[in-house]
Amino acid sequence: MKLPYVTRWVGVVGLSVALGCQSLDVQNPNAPDASRAFADPGAIAGLISGGYKSWFNAHGGFDSALLLNHMADGLTSSWNNFNIRYYTSEGNECPVRCGWDNRPTSSYRFEIETYWYGYYGAASAAIDALGAIRNGKKVVIGTAANTKIIEVGAQMLLAMSMAQIALNYDQGFVLDENIPRDANGIPQVKLVGRAVVKTAAIAAFEKAITLARAGPNFTAPAEWFGKTSQPSYDRNGLVKVMRTMEAELLAYFPRNGAEATQVSWQQVAAYAAQGLSNSGVDWGYFHDSVEFFDGVKQWGNDITTTRVDTRVARLITDGPDGEAARHQNPWPEPDGNPQPNAFDHRVGNGTWGQDDDFLGVGTLRWDGGEGTDFAYASAAIFRPARGQYHQSNLGAIRYSYLAYPGYGLPGEDGTGFAPQFTPTVNDLLWAEALIETGSLAQGADLINKTRVDRGNLPAATAAQGKAELLKALRYEQDVELFTLSAMNYYNRRRIDDLKSGTARQMPVPAKELQVLQEELYTFGGPTDPGTPAKAPGVDGQGRRIRNVRDIWAEMEGYSRQQARRRNRN
Repeated sequence: MKLPYVTRWVGVVGLSVALGCQSLDVQNPNAPDASRAFADPGAIAGLISGGYKSWFNAHGGFDSALLLNHMADGLTSSWNNFNIRYYTSEGNECPVRCGWDNRPTSSYRFEIETYWYGYYGAASAAIDALGAIRNGKKVVIGTAANTKIIEVGAQMLLAMSMAQIALNYDQGFVLDENIPRDANGIPQVKLVGRAVVKTAAIAAFEKAITLARAGPNFTAPAEWFGKTSQPSYDRNGLVKVMRTMEAELLAYFPRNGAEATQVSWQQVAAYAAQGLSNSGVDWGYFHDSVEFFDGVKQWGNDITTTRVDTRVARLITDGPDGEAARHQNPWPEPDGNPQPNAFDHRVGNGTWGQDDDFLGVGTLRWDGGEGTDFAYASAAIFRPARGQYHQSNLGAIRYSYLAYPGYGLPGEDGTGFAPQFTPTVNDLLWAEALIETGSLAQGADLINKTRVDRGNLPAATAAQGKAELLKALRYEQDVELFTLSAMNYYNRRRIDDLKSGTARQMPVPAKELQVLQEELYTFGGPTDPGTPAKAPGVDGQGRRIRNVRDIWAEMEGYSRQQARRRNRN
């Protein structure tokens, strides 16, 4: 079968209209009058604010990161909201886990499309803004200083978007403000392999960092990060975030263990050395459950809806050094796992809440031995017929203030700050790079920042050797990166620790391939999850071209509707 690496120039469904300003009334939506489209500089600033919202909502989305956390056996549930049951069950529709269903009419396709349209929707906004600022009349947005802030934000947004495409798809588009267009204004772009997209993303980050460092300091507009109670970031904070994102892109890019041996750990260490460690900066946004959503934290920290997969529950109730195993993997029928008594203070004895069973799932009230991140619940809440391996008696509570609805605990109202990249993310990236390059003592020190300070576990030391330090590192990744976007998924795939059939990357969505007149393909399922397979049902007819921002808005609405269905299916 011919793989769909496109060598001819094409106009693509996601980008053919999107790179024009969609909010203006123009006769030809493919080639709007640029001078009129950007006559109001506020429209350009609005593009970037909207672009950041698109990026954040995709990055922590219900149909994206929430599902991937389940596929990594970090979270577990058997509801079919966001097609969780379909993509994480075994022996039902598929003999092992099902691969991505990339048919254009399939109800299972949304999870393939969410990142694509969310990130390219953000990228299209960035390109529009950069084109207005850098090309043609070189629009000034209020003042020269404010124009620079918008330009930095747009360049960073473009880099962030391409980086996430490279992490998740086997192919993508490399974009900038100078993409050639045909006579009708349709951008002429081509699909290229993920490694090319990765290289372009790093180059875009470097351009954004250089731009941010030039001239005086500034503070990014608050509206990029939510509608209320937003965090604040100056240029130094943005640069540190971008360095951490570059380290993530290199370290998490491999789809399997063989590719992981090719990572340039020296470069990862160089990026992480300038990243968020010791910065006190958490990069994220204010989740308000209306405009800005973090689906993986909202559902992932709702003990009545999802649980901690027994793969992780067994690990963290045992401890990284095998101190006191309490939970079994898979879940033991019919009685389940007992109340934990973990050495790790992030688990503790699993008590939680002001009263016993305050949620109706068998929780035990606080007694002074509770953990900070996880809680015990005696009730098995999932449908047995869908597989008892979905059950677990441990839930995540670290970000429980984001749970929908709020549970009445102090400060819980269903909203809150939703971190995406933290100093700990950078610590663990840096630690791995240092261990892989022989700096064991410094790597151990970085691991101990959470292992000792939060977990109250014995300190890791260089004397333990590389293998034991990597074991301690993997433990911290499982605990500290829990429900932080899809980081657990990226970590499990690069060490070949995903269950049989679990796809290790996403195909280009069928809507794009139809316009390209290319064969549909997919990943995962009973065949080798790393090998493209043909997807059935392509007809290539009746296509309607919409831009990525239109498609993303429709998908956001669908995802929110699914999230609010309290009668989970």
